[in-house]
Amino acid sequence: MIEQHTFHPTDGQPVSAWLAALASPEGRAVLRGTYGDDQSLLEQRAALACRALKSFQYRFGNLPVRVFRAPGRINLRGMHVDTHGGYLNLMTHQREVLLVVAPSENDINVLANVNPVFKETSFAVGQECGPATAGEGWFEFISQPSLRDRVNRRRATAGHGWANYCVGAALCVGFAFPGRRIPALKVMVDSDLPGGAALSSSASLSIAALQAYAGYGGAAMSLEQLVGAEQDVEWYAGARVGMSDQAAILMGRPGQLLHLALFAEDFRLDGARYQPFPDDLSLLVINSHTARNLSGAERVQYSLNRFAYSMALTVLRAELLRAGWGAGEVRRFDRLSRLTPEALGGPSRIYRLLLGVPEWINLDDLRRRYAPPNLDEAYVRYFDGLPQEEQPTEIPLRGPLLFGIAESERARRFPKLLERGDYEQAGVLMNTGHDGDRVVGRDGKPYGMEIGDAALDALAREQLPLALCPGRYGASSPALDALADAACTAGALGASLTGAGIAGAVLALCRAGDAEQVSLGVLRCLKSPAYARLVGWRVPPSAAELEASVVANHAVAGAGELVLA
Repeated sequence: MIEQHTFHPTDGQPVSAWLAALASPEGRAVLRGTYGDDQSLLEQRAALACRALKSFQYRFGNLPVRVFRAPGRINLRGMHVDTHGGYLNLMTHQREVLLVVAPSENDINVLANVNPVFKETSFAVGQECGPATAGEGWFEFISQPSLRDRVNRRRATAGHGWANYCVGAALCVGFAFPGRRIPALKVMVDSDLPGGAALSSSASLSIAALQAYAGYGGAAMSLEQLVGAEQDVEWYAGARVGMSDQAAILMGRPGQLLHLALFAEDFRLDGARYQPFPDDLSLLVINSHTARNLSGAERVQYSLNRFAYSMALTVLRAELLRAGWGAGEVRRFDRLSRLTPEALGGPSRIYRLLLGVPEWINLDDLRRRYAPPNLDEAYVRYFDGLPQEEQPTEIPLRGPLLFGIAESERARRFPKLLERGDYEQAGVLMNTGHDGDRVVGRDGKPYGMEIGDAALDALAREQLPLALCPGRYGASSPALDALADAACTAGALGASLTGAGIAGAVLALCRAGDAEQVSLGVLRCLKSPAYARLVGWRVPPSAAELEASVVANHAVAGAGELVLA
């Protein structure tokens, strides 16, 4: 029998015992606590586990093993606001990362992958870096030149960059528990979660690896510790991420939507709220077959608006003080979830406040005019390692700030709309949020909301509800815009990119009875010559890959360990 646990104190069971259990109907049936009751889904999950186990057995033998899993995640509303305390609406996605793990007989960790694109890597923890200095923070610890050199060499070597997430997990567990020996492991990784598709494949790999190293090291990590540790692993690997991905992956429940706001400086999970995702709705996950890599060249655009958020909130508080707000009240506006229309005096007042925020500002002007206390530290955190010529000096303020306040408001309202059955308005909020990210309009022309003074004056006079104001973030792409439009044309209630954007996946919310026609409409777009030209494929996906591009989401249990009972 197989059960879902966070950690298990044994060394596991032989691979042959696992395979025998998964071959029986009883073994597969107990997966329902993790994956739900859909028989087809249960068979898919069991098949992935068997493939991973057989691959481990072929590479390492019939050893006693433990199996750790971490699903993908989606965010229906609350895009790009997680690092600055905005509201989020998260769900797990059934496709996942699996790690089959056994202890190594020496100090060498061996990381293997079922996917031949990802090459086998070995490492010894003691050779990766020096010991942490007393009082040293994680960011300082991973900035050691020898350590960064190893990270960069793996990243620059074809097929080896993926291993940084597992190495980072081992170091992170050791950093969190300095008196404990980090175990050396033999690891086989398998996944059916598309990489680079904005479904958090790197976060899933990081979490599964953290659980493996903590589990074998006897290091009990709380949920809060795991959320922070996953962020640390990604920063080690070179990606600048927030906390929403790992929160969804760790806290997910079958069939449930998770609503919460996260703020690193006041990190708490006790405000999380769950609600059932309506049975009469379907959520389609659409693979654009475009990929991004947040540790690569696209990191500049990804990080720029997040950095702008951290500066823009300081700027907004300064403008509030100039407008006569009390200092104590202004200090409270330290996160997006507190910048609600009610708190700020209504949408018209918000639009007029934003007139004092520059659309763009030079770094030197930003320092002179507002003196943000964390400017230099934040700049280094977001842009360290980039060549000097790629480090931005002009920072957008007004557009990202307007998007962030409006998007957090959309995310605050979204679950209430689902709860009372107002699905059409929920779809409107998805479309409006995507318009804030949009780069190509429905007419095929470049798109971006006008945010000049005259435009804000007009919004203030019209008293446009904040949730219906797109803002200007611009993290989409022509491909994502085309797929969102195709879904809505085919009958979706609303469609939006999910995750960081730039590439990856689109979500389409539709009534369950309309899911098939929406899926067909999206597939027509994906298979069209116009889409192929838009994406510029050198090698287009196969017919089978295109047919599998649209998948209905099934929210499953959060990350954990599968064990034989």
